[in-house]
Amino acid sequence: MTALYDRRHDACLFVATDAGMNDSQVIVVEDDPSVARLIRAALASEGMEVETIGSTAAARERLARPWDLLLLDRGLPDGDGIELCREVRPGNPHAYIIILTGDGSKESKLAGFGCGADDYVTKPFAIEELIARVRAGQRIVALQKELLRTNARLEQISRTDPLTGLANRRTFESELATKFEHARRYGRPLALAMIDVDHFKRINDGYGHQAGDEVLRRIAEVLRRATRASDCVARYGGEELAIIIPEAQLLEALQFAEKIRAAVAALTLGEGMPPRVTVSIGVASSGRSAFGKPADLVRAADAALYRAKASGRNRVECEKRQADRRELGLRTAD
Repeated sequence: MTALYDRRHDACLFVATDAGMNDSQVIVVEDDPSVARLIRAALASEGMEVETIGSTAAARERLARPWDLLLLDRGLPDGDGIELCREVRPGNPHAYIIILTGDGSKESKLAGFGCGADDYVTKPFAIEELIARVRAGQRIVALQKELLRTNARLEQISRTDPLTGLANRRTFESELATKFEHARRYGRPLALAMIDVDHFKRINDGYGHQAGDEVLRRIAEVLRRATRASDCVARYGGEELAIIIPEAQLLEALQFAEKIRAAVAALTLGEGMPPRVTVSIGVASSGRSAFGKPADLVRAADAALYRAKASGRNRVECEKRQADRRELGLRTAD
């Protein structure tokens, strides 16, 4: 099919989704009904859904929602397509924009590319050529989206512990730095719980490393269920886990940690697994003590964890200089 489009001051724009041609939505902005019908018929014959719009203002409203490919004429009825291109490009860096115009001068082409367009089509043009350019643009958009998805997956992998699915040490340190600075700046409390699986070496030696791995996964699930979206649960290293708890004073964090300790102790792991697993937890909070940097908070929680393990394990402790656990009214685990 070949059709020539030889109007110098027409206005046409369409938006296509990242899907294939057969399920692409096309939005045409055109003040001339005959031109709109021509484009609609040509694109619909390629399996595209076509919607027509008659002004730059309406196009601007539509482009505020997600879109991927834009075919844009300079001679829009209520504005310059170059200006519209320049306006929408910053918010859509991975979209594909084709300028369509009757002005084939070098200056016009440079203006088109200068506003952020990816391609430039001069009139008269063959509909077949226009469709081919749109297909090329769609392929580029699809490749860009796949690259973004791949990068997002790789970033997620790089931030996640593969065994437990929790945040890894790198993510923990980044989150702690961010939340610590927020707490310091706005004078808000921030608590940290360091968790260690009791006698983990015995589990590995007595039941095998697969059992040890399953223990960590099951404990990680307990932590996921117990925490809020604003908390950060991470595998700190080996059998040690950590929870960053924003907006928690020391007593609140200790009570929260006690619930976790009890939930882990109540786990039923099943055949081929240890009959009971317990954890020791050390808690520190910036709400009662001044810490100059995130590492100070980690050291305080680690010191509390050491106290918990030295005091018999399966218990929650805070750093001695912050408060005595009995003064805080926290029950000592058996």
